[in-house]
Amino acid sequence: MTPHDEQSTGSRVGPLLVIVFAIAALASACSGGSGGSTSSGERVRLIAPGGLRSLLARERRTGAPSTSTTTPPTTTTLPTAPFPVAHTTLHLVDTTRGSPARGGAPAEPHRALVTTVYYPASEAPSDATPEPPPAAGRFPLVVFAHGYEIDAAAYAPLLHDLATGGFVVAAPDFPGTSTAYGGAANRADTLEQPADLSFVITSLLHASANPGLLHDTINPDEIGDSGHSDGGVTAAATAYNTCCIDPRIRASTILTGGAFGFEGQWFPPGTPPVMFVHAVGDEINPYGASTSMFSQAQSPKYLLTVEDGSHLEVFVDPPWEPEVAQAMIAFYDLYLKHDATAEARLHTEGDQPGMLTLEQG
Repeated sequence: MTPHDEQSTGSRVGPLLVIVFAIAALASACSGGSGGSTSSGERVRLIAPGGLRSLLARERRTGAPSTSTTTPPTTTTLPTAPFPVAHTTLHLVDTTRGSPARGGAPAEPHRALVTTVYYPASEAPSDATPEPPPAAGRFPLVVFAHGYEIDAAAYAPLLHDLATGGFVVAAPDFPGTSTAYGGAANRADTLEQPADLSFVITSLLHASANPGLLHDTINPDEIGDSGHSDGGVTAAATAYNTCCIDPRIRASTILTGGAFGFEGQWFPPGTPPVMFVHAVGDEINPYGASTSMFSQAQSPKYLLTVEDGSHLEVFVDPPWEPEVAQAMIAFYDLYLKHDATAEARLHTEGDQPGMLTLEQG
């Protein structure tokens, strides 16, 4: 599969790093994969049956005016952000699992995961230096799962803004469901995506442990995940369903996701802190999907309610996205960086009359 090229505003994409791993353990990382029963329609239910790319265009036409793009800016959009952000693209290949057929393209015996990595940089990227060295220090890693029939680049404003807070953010394009690849999306392949997230975690830790651009950039003890829509279901399964739990994940933010689609127990004891984020006006996935998960999840848990907005636009466009990003940064600061001052920031960011409210449990 060949991804379409994504060019950043004011910068060019640097050389691609190709990383190929054969990690046998990942082949069985998610028991909800192709080996599980698929006779129940519940396991392949869609949050957005028509896909998200066209949905975003419709939301932008009917919602608030937007100046957002789907490519990351070269300077931070958040006035309080401490780090400039750069991004690089990794070609990750899992040789232990296959990819589905899409359109006229046949199934493949491996899984190619083109992954965009946003990282805190030592200087702002430029035409002369599109991939500057990372800032000094080691940072938490957050892996992000895009929704159904859209690509990771659509979430670039949110992923970029998270990185300004001092996080390495890795966003793969899933082989079966991303529009970065040709052909119709394959819904059933969503069941393989928790194992994809685990593979990306392993790959990024490998990149940090070895010579290269990201050498010694990631703290292996500070890993979180996140995802939106069907990607929120993916991220939730990777952290909170016994089918697929990756114990390296220490905190999670689930953006208008749901607890369905995977066999196994949801939110068993011992699972990590979680923050659910959902707009009450979501026209695709009912707000009750997140209130239900909030009631099931183990403490500490949070429900960040967006008082206005829609299914996707609130996570990629102003005025909502920068505020959601700041709340996510405070949550990850608290539970990945163990910054005790972040709890007050989380409540300040999460309680904004007319825009956001935060419930804790």
